[in-house]
Amino acid sequence: MKKYTVILLTSLWIFSSCADKLNLAPANQITQEQIMAILASGNEAQIDVVLGSIAGAIPTWIHRVLGGSDSRTNSLLNLQYVNNLQGSDIVLGLDATSFGWDAYGFVGKDGRNAINGFNTTYWGFGWKCVAEANRLLDFLPDEVVGESKKLKNYKASALTLRAFAYNFLMENYRGAYRSDGEGLMIYDKLGGDYKPFSTAGDTYDFIKQDLADAVRLFGESGIGEDGDGYTVANTADIDLTVANFVRARVSLLTGDYATAISACNAVLAKYPNLIAVENYGGKNAGTDDALQFPAVANAFLSFADNKNPEVIFGFADVNDSRNASSTWMNVFGLGLGGETGEYARIVNTLYDRIAPNDVRKGAFLGNATIPNYEYLIASGGTSIRTVPSYSNLKFAATHGLDGKKESASLNRFDICYMRTSEVLLMKAEAQAKNNDDAGAKATLNTLLAARTASGETLTCDNYGMTGSVLDMVKLQWRIEMWGENGLEYYNNKRWGVDAVRTPDSNHRNNITITVEKMTLDIPDNERLYNPNLN
Repeated sequence: MKKYTVILLTSLWIFSSCADKLNLAPANQITQEQIMAILASGNEAQIDVVLGSIAGAIPTWIHRVLGGSDSRTNSLLNLQYVNNLQGSDIVLGLDATSFGWDAYGFVGKDGRNAINGFNTTYWGFGWKCVAEANRLLDFLPDEVVGESKKLKNYKASALTLRAFAYNFLMENYRGAYRSDGEGLMIYDKLGGDYKPFSTAGDTYDFIKQDLADAVRLFGESGIGEDGDGYTVANTADIDLTVANFVRARVSLLTGDYATAISACNAVLAKYPNLIAVENYGGKNAGTDDALQFPAVANAFLSFADNKNPEVIFGFADVNDSRNASSTWMNVFGLGLGGETGEYARIVNTLYDRIAPNDVRKGAFLGNATIPNYEYLIASGGTSIRTVPSYSNLKFAATHGLDGKKESASLNRFDICYMRTSEVLLMKAEAQAKNNDDAGAKATLNTLLAARTASGETLTCDNYGMTGSVLDMVKLQWRIEMWGENGLEYYNNKRWGVDAVRTPDSNHRNNITITVEKMTLDIPDNERLYNPNLN
């Protein structure tokens, strides 16, 4: 990344056409002083003209196409798919001959060096989000925000995005947290001089302050159905729940377990409901000879009719390359999905640890196959293939959200970035690490009860738990969040656990990805343009 402010030198150009709308003369010469005066005036209609478009775009930066023709690296979801393949729980394809690309074969950063696109796009995504947050924040110092509820909402949203982006960069480019370890350059405004690396402690202090301020401002903003900062009905915006979600993750990473638990509780108070058994993953609504896995019935692909009450932050009906990873995870899908034989499958050793009456066991084929499935080919026509054993049905869809079995329909799903089950797992981990095993078990039992398909309600005690309560927490992370948002990769890094693909598993390459290999190198371009990093 060249210094991100080189691309985004000033925000004033955005307002060049505002003068007419605001009855200012001469037209197209609105000044910084006039803008600040308008913002401080409390006139919400004028504030919307000046800042509404920038503020409205803040949540979408997490969901933007990043540029470039390679869909594997053009969005956060797709970047996280590459991270998903850097663990031991996903098996991709059957053999080496089935691959058009081989991120699954990377040994950590060895396949993503300091000049590789699989590396530099992570860096560019993070800093782009920081820049866009700072673009808005530059207009919102405390003295301008004052008591304006609208501006408090705007500022809280931008602070949350900046904290999210900095944490994303830290998780990818720095090792497990040590306060005296290396952090990042701290940019709190758009423009200015290049900065040196700070310590990890200083970087996370900056992140935590952003989140503390965001939580306070959202609480004072009056937004939401009850005016309390929570917009539960709108999953596509940043609100107090999203800020608390990010705060919980950051606090867990840095060992601030009391804050993590408190933030999780705040989210769970608003999102207490979990996915129903009948909507957990793909279910065949047809026959063995005429499979029908409708996307509209699968909570991981559809939010409609409260199919997924867990969605804290997500976007509905996405139909472009940002969502390519959802198609790749669909074993009935196109491209890097089942069409080309690159099936996303669960490692057999993890599958065997899922309890028989756990609905999540049914989200995978196990040691069975689906023979003679007629695949659509993106270029036209069909191909007959056998869906192999251990393929996932978690993201399975033969028919898209429109109910059609067409190639255009199989890249059209709702997508979720943050959900309730992850909050339960963060809380349970924080409790276990805070020496509250009883509390951690109670939190896990809430999740396990909802995942009981039949028979006796599942609990930690009857799940076949071995080892410590923390070991059980880690197992449930692996089962519940399988294939989602690169979480196995980030969890392994946080826990200091190597990803080991053992010879007794169904992996096609038995490699070990050490924790040390899970930290990406700072891109060469950053060191080239920033003299403070050399």
